[in-house]
Amino acid sequence: MKLFDRYSLLCFAVSMMIIVTIIVNDEEPKEGPVPHIGMVYNIKETQNGYTFSFDDTDGNVSRCFHYNEPIEFEVYSIKGTMSNDGNIMFVSSMDVIPQNELYHE
Repeated sequence: MKLFDRYSLLCFAVSMMIIVTIIVNDEEPKEGPVPHIGMVYNIKETQNGYTFSFDDTDGNVSRCFHYNEPIEFEVYSIKGTMSNDGNIMFVSSMDVIPQNELYHE
């Protein structure tokens, strides 16, 4: 039996892949919802706040709710959670993105 026959090398490669997978997957998860960047439009006032459409940078359009009125056609970074049926996002934070941060040279 050779020290480095093909079965020994295969076992070594598989073990290294398992170890690397364990190390990579052991990273700490990010806290809270992930921010989405996009434009707000179609704002409607409701009894409890405001609903609006949000078109994010991936081209996804979501219906959202927030207590404060957003500015129409302004770019925002929003965080929130989707409703149980997935029809509306309840926005927990909404920050305007300044125009000078939108364009990179």
